[in-house]
Amino acid sequence: MISIVEIDFTTHNIFVHYLLNRAWCPIGIKRIKMIEYFFKQPCRLQRLRRGPLAKHLDGLADELYHKGYQQTTGQYILSFAGRLNTFARLQGITDASLIDDAFTERFLKDELAYEGNFGYAPAALFHVTDYLLRQGVIQNRIEDKLRDPDENLLDRYNDHLIKVQGLTQVTCASRIRNARIFLQWYREQHSDRSLRDLRGKDVMDFILEILTRSQSTYWKKRICCDIKGLFRYLQWENILTVNLDRVVPRIPNWRLAKIPRHLPWKRVQRLIDSISTETTEGKRDKAIVLLISTLGLRSKEVHSLKLQHIEWRSSEIRLPITKSHKERVLPLTAEVGEALVDYILNGRPKNRGDQVFMRHKAPVGPWKTAGSISNVIRRRLILAGIKAPNYGAHMIRHSLATKMINEGVSITSIADLLGHASIDTTSIYTKVDVKHLASVALPFWNGGKK
Repeated sequence: MISIVEIDFTTHNIFVHYLLNRAWCPIGIKRIKMIEYFFKQPCRLQRLRRGPLAKHLDGLADELYHKGYQQTTGQYILSFAGRLNTFARLQGITDASLIDDAFTERFLKDELAYEGNFGYAPAALFHVTDYLLRQGVIQNRIEDKLRDPDENLLDRYNDHLIKVQGLTQVTCASRIRNARIFLQWYREQHSDRSLRDLRGKDVMDFILEILTRSQSTYWKKRICCDIKGLFRYLQWENILTVNLDRVVPRIPNWRLAKIPRHLPWKRVQRLIDSISTETTEGKRDKAIVLLISTLGLRSKEVHSLKLQHIEWRSSEIRLPITKSHKERVLPLTAEVGEALVDYILNGRPKNRGDQVFMRHKAPVGPWKTAGSISNVIRRRLILAGIKAPNYGAHMIRHSLATKMINEGVSITSIADLLGHASIDTTSIYTKVDVKHLASVALPFWNGGKK
């Protein structure tokens, strides 16, 4: 009979993965603990196995592994659990059932605040407490003590933007994001004061700090406009008694002053051809790139695209509510249709909701934000070795509009495809119409001769 064997994860990695995916191990061989997949150092394992959470960490690690979490993500979660475990042991807690809101609040304030910001703490705390709740170790869900203190105000502001002002989700997201930036800055600068004590000098201090950051002029103009909107709402809700939006300066940014940043179409085609569809992520990414580069979808529209929006019989894609507040109908070309069919039938995770595009790594499911679409474009551009003026999804949309304008497509047709509410928005692309600009260019004086 084989004696108990200690597995070397470095030299026997394949064998370990084989054992990890089995519900049993051969007789005489030590059963592999999932926590040993995430951590290999004996000293780390020894610390994790001491404390009231010790007997639960193997189960948590097992769940993270079989849900497909990456090794680094699992290490973050288990490291957080280890800190919580050590803190509980030092506080004299002998059973995990004694962990409650008061204890976690004390842990977050005393332990993590002392060691510095632990960025993964909110998600890690949720994973640990959710697992303990489902295992019946604790009876009530632990409240997230790291919740943004401005969250309630921002939730009310978001409802106001949607229900009273009738703004789209994209615009609301920008307003809320920049409002959070200001509120966080104000709380850090004046922790002893409330919003009712906000003064014009505070606003100017914030604006001066924003203007010194290395951001684009458009971003500076955008955040100033959004801060104005926040101040109007605070006055509308009687939190502010003075009109502070007049203190915020106007940042000049002429809309037609710059040429849209875009890629030559040969590079866009090179990007499309570089994506291999042999993997499920490749099938997904190619469909995303084709939707943006051939139909001009915005990243938000790709993110929120649902299965019922694709009408296969009529070869159309119907986007019910877009940035222009109207339904947008686009033709489903053969190339895009084939890419979507290949991904939906052969690559998309099953039974994960009705959104077309999914996150394939744990947690598997729909992406939370539209920024993930730009991350896909960025990663694919880097993998293809393509240098670009901007690595976001909107740059590919600009490239499509530039290609169409240089091919002589009418402005109205481009506006309809891109979903512009006004043709004035599309007129910016006339600046890259090289052929027509060359035809009206004046010759140099005296034929260019000195």
